[in-house]
Amino acid sequence: MFLTPSDTEKLLLSVAGMVGRDRLERGVRLNYPESVALLA
Repeated sequence: MFLTPSDTEKLLLSVAGMVGRDRLERGVRLNYPESVALLA
């Protein structure tokens, strides 16, 4: 499966947001990319 660059960026952003949300629920501090992904 081939993804366009914009699709790849959307996918990575959503996965980083999911990871960040899980870490936030556990009470772990978020790193910068996870914080940006949650805000986006």
